[in-house]
Amino acid sequence: MPLNFTGLSYESAQLGHPEFFSKNNKQLIALIRRLGPQGVLRIGGNTAEYTAWSGNDADAAKNNTPAAIGPDAGTAAKTASILTPLAIRNLNDFVEAVGWRVIYGLDLRHGTPENAAAEAKYVAATLGDKLICFQIGNEPDMNHAEGSKDRWTFDYYYPLWEQFCAAVIQAVPHARFAGPDIAKEYSWVKAMAAKKPDIEFLSGHYYAEGPPANPKMTLEYLLRRGNDPATDEIGIVQAATKVLGKPFRMTEGNSCFHGGKPGVSDTVASALWSGDYMLQVAQAGYIGVNLHGGGNGLYTPIAGSLEEGFSARPVYYGMLLADRFAGSTLVNASLSAQAATQNVTGFAAAMGRDWKLALFNKAPDPVSIQITGLPHTTAKADVTLMHGLAIDAKEGVTFGGSAVGPDGSFSPKPQLTVTMQHGTGVLALPAYTAAYIEL
Repeated sequence: MPLNFTGLSYESAQLGHPEFFSKNNKQLIALIRRLGPQGVLRIGGNTAEYTAWSGNDADAAKNNTPAAIGPDAGTAAKTASILTPLAIRNLNDFVEAVGWRVIYGLDLRHGTPENAAAEAKYVAATLGDKLICFQIGNEPDMNHAEGSKDRWTFDYYYPLWEQFCAAVIQAVPHARFAGPDIAKEYSWVKAMAAKKPDIEFLSGHYYAEGPPANPKMTLEYLLRRGNDPATDEIGIVQAATKVLGKPFRMTEGNSCFHGGKPGVSDTVASALWSGDYMLQVAQAGYIGVNLHGGGNGLYTPIAGSLEEGFSARPVYYGMLLADRFAGSTLVNASLSAQAATQNVTGFAAAMGRDWKLALFNKAPDPVSIQITGLPHTTAKADVTLMHGLAIDAKEGVTFGGSAVGPDGSFSPKPQLTVTMQHGTGVLALPAYTAAYIEL
């Protein structure tokens, strides 16, 4: 699991307000740094296809949009923004303070190769080695010609992508890329791999459920395993990465598309989901996950604005747990359970001579879990719990008995110990609780 596995995704339109991603946004910097010393900030989303580059800083004043822009729910045209050099200079200072690097999205659907090249040139010169790569277009598999309901095909998209790439390379000879950054048509990931483009990695999105208006999209549906669509996508991704010889990163996703679902995306359930999902795809070979957010969006990991301050939402805590595995090697682990406890998942990783385990009880009843197969003969294993007041609670989530403060303050402590005898121990795991174990 790479050290920079953990990531966040924000809408491109947020750059229309240059003061948001700046060195002066101390709270946001602290909260992002708490997620991990290394990580990836992805700039993109639906609004990436409604931005225009201007070399004039004064043009930022023309943006009549909210100061903090959350996940878009199909109204990207209303948040069309002009991006200026000041926004990029401030972004550079911001990621310098955080210690993360950037994936930067360019407008494909409504943009031009010339505009993309001009923007890319300034971004690359300003961010330097803090820029990982560019992505051209956001969810192109959802695009369609104006006035038509027929969506783009991969065969239509790829030559257009190549045209934009060529223009960017002419302006930035050392430019690197990722793609196709699709919404759900994972056949495009296979098709992209077959073209053998010179890219850093393949990319795509993943939302666990949706649309939010569907009454089937519940807490229980979010926490399910067995009929999880991620399982099918993982197989396609693994096949594609073998063809191309390059890895895959999930560059945008969260619990429920179209901005999230009230009472699901903003609850303790999202914490259990995010930690479990991140480790699931890390074990499958993904190089990272960028959970989407911003503003006061329902599923945003960090909510708030410069005016009202920022705070960690429940989904943030699952990311905290998963990031503890960064830099370790996930190993094969099996978990067998009776029908009543099928919604329990487990992961194991080696880091030198140490071991890390994560167990997620996403069921309404406590379970007793027997841990076996570890090489230690006798050891005391520290157990740190992540849970909340109730599965549908929107506040009160803790990890190691501690909440994360607006300034990033956090002081978790192990709450239990498990005695391992000859590599075997038993943990009683409460309902709707995750456990992180070190030994």
